[in-house]
Amino acid sequence: MPRVYADAGYDYTKKFEAGFCAKYNGLMLRAGDTVEKIFCSAFAAPDVLQRILDTNTNDAMLFLHHPVDLEVCGAGFLPVPSDVISEFERMRISIYSCHAPLDCHDKIGTNAAIVQALGMKVEKEFVRYGLGYAGRIGTMEVQDTDLLLKRIRGIFGVSRLEVGGCLKSAVARIAIVAGGGDEIGHLRQAYENSCDMYLTGEWYPRYTPQDEDVRLSVARLKEEIASFTQNLKMVLVGVSHAASEYLVMKKQMIDYFDCKGIPAEAIPQENWWR
Repeated sequence: MPRVYADAGYDYTKKFEAGFCAKYNGLMLRAGDTVEKIFCSAFAAPDVLQRILDTNTNDAMLFLHHPVDLEVCGAGFLPVPSDVISEFERMRISIYSCHAPLDCHDKIGTNAAIVQALGMKVEKEFVRYGLGYAGRIGTMEVQDTDLLLKRIRGIFGVSRLEVGGCLKSAVARIAIVAGGGDEIGHLRQAYENSCDMYLTGEWYPRYTPQDEDVRLSVARLKEEIASFTQNLKMVLVGVSHAASEYLVMKKQMIDYFDCKGIPAEAIPQENWWR
């Protein structure tokens, strides 16, 4: 996050809460002291922000997973535009970002929502992250692969999947990493745990960062991932970074806020693979 805001020439430390600037989780922008409505989304995508602005809602909060935008097939991570932040302040719409906690929590979280939707029985956690783990390995009743892929498209509401690896005829053991699963270490752990399928947001990076050093690093990662997965005997499924992390919003966070007596609305992106 510091890099993408610095690249945009925006000093977020003068606008965002001190606690957030230290941990990059929690209350990000305090635009008012009252919250009468909550909007939930995975990323601060332009269409998501515009839909909120078009509601002309005051005294609200945007509850995000990431405190940034993401062009998964473009520049990668991008900051929330400064003019939008100004409009949010005018409308008294605060921003709260809950990143690492949602990735790790075993009951309410990005991975927990996927496990729940698939009806999986979790056997172990993997991908050490923050104070917990950002991956789950578990089993389900044996599924025909084609039928399971169709079901996955419906669960995440995506028009296409990024499928690779070896397309087995049946799947029973699955590794889940919500968000960016494009790390060889994650793929290797899934394969070494005899998983039939690796389900993630993106198992192969598509973005081209604006920062030259980061761009070169991503280019090397693309080559490594392509080589490692070429003959991998495991089904690789990407539903898009944003869609994989939006499921918790519409399936769990809406109910969570409802129990607190606060009306909430989940706002999906128009294009998950933008």
